[in-house]
Amino acid sequence: MGGLPYISDFDDKHVHGISYEQGYPMLIDCCEVWMQYPQNTFELINIMSSIRNMMSTNTFPEIFIENKENILTIYCDTENRVRTLINRVYEGEGIEPQLIQRFIASGIEDEKLMFAELFYRSNIDWFDG
Repeated sequence: MGGLPYISDFDDKHVHGISYEQGYPMLIDCCEVWMQYPQNTFELINIMSSIRNMMSTNTFPEIFIENKENILTIYCDTENRVRTLINRVYEGEGIEPQLIQRFIASGIEDEKLMFAELFYRSNIDWFDG
């Protein structure tokens, strides 16, 4: 992945020291990007968590409530999406299938843990009808 920054680099360069007034619009931007690019769910949840931690809040902008059904759909599709992404990344690389299956299982587990934290630490009743 050569020149791609690590999430910690993103935090240091773009999240560290932000105020509530700066962070709230960043959360809105993250949600808009997430709805367009659900394949980046893991990275976006991580970024949103960093922003919320820096802002010391569990409050989400209204856009999350407006997109609650879309977010839950992304959550329900975690296994399929992670499996597809990992298979695409390692396709033709000559990696043992068992190792790829471990990557998939680990990716699914990691993303579901990220979702669990997002659901738990937010002010949104995600599973309310």
